[in-house]
Amino acid sequence: MRAYPLADTALARRIEGAAVVDRIGYAEAAHQNGVFPAARTLRIGGGVATWLSVGNVVNGSVGLGMSGPVAVEEVDRLVEFFESRGALPTLDICPHADSSLLSALQRRGFALSDFEGVLYQPLPTPRQPRPAPGVRVSVARTQAERSTWADLAARGFSDDKPTAADRALSTSISTRADAIHLIGYLDGQPAGTGMLYLADGVADFSGDSTLPVMRNRGVQSAILAERLRIASRAGCDLAVIGASPGGTSQRNQERAGFRIAYTRATLIRSP
Repeated sequence: MRAYPLADTALARRIEGAAVVDRIGYAEAAHQNGVFPAARTLRIGGGVATWLSVGNVVNGSVGLGMSGPVAVEEVDRLVEFFESRGALPTLDICPHADSSLLSALQRRGFALSDFEGVLYQPLPTPRQPRPAPGVRVSVARTQAERSTWADLAARGFSDDKPTAADRALSTSISTRADAIHLIGYLDGQPAGTGMLYLADGVADFSGDSTLPVMRNRGVQSAILAERLRIASRAGCDLAVIGASPGGTSQRNQERAGFRIAYTRATLIRSP
């Protein structure tokens, strides 16, 4: 039986630190590829705030309060960063963050909006199961494959009803040179996506989507297993993934060996 590291503050700092670098990667790619040329980041409170465009789902903050106290003045800077760009100030808060952060957010009118489970497992993993019949997974390396990845991600995340904004975001994400993009195929047809980013021994998994007509056929399980293999071969010692608490994705992740590390809380400041 594998030994899992304790889900303590030290582990949380590693995970949140990787999330900060990953979030910066989204913004830098969006700015450089020209899809969201006004994309910006703000390093603050030990974490980072990112803004890509008005109404973008990637807008937000992560990692604040993980390295020490956060002053009210820093929260004011955060609020100005978002509100000056027409966005609601939003933060994903780790429960291991310094208590001063919650106090400062309460004083500035932030309210709880949502939760996200953060799951982890040690690497390398045991031998991964073979894909389900008809399923295979490959890394998207060429420009054409990255375009396919972008199309699949936009359609999978929107129940196959992507808007122009959905396609713009997936296109921007597909150009990230610092990430590994994977495509899952079902009976030879592109069916789903996944992505991983490697930072300081942590493999951060994201970008999970499957076309509605191809769900429940083992595509995501195969993509998850392949990412674990890639991360293990790369020498990472920790894999991390997020999920809505209690949902199908979390159940699939736990079957693949992930355990809950903690639950992030999303806080938003309304006008």
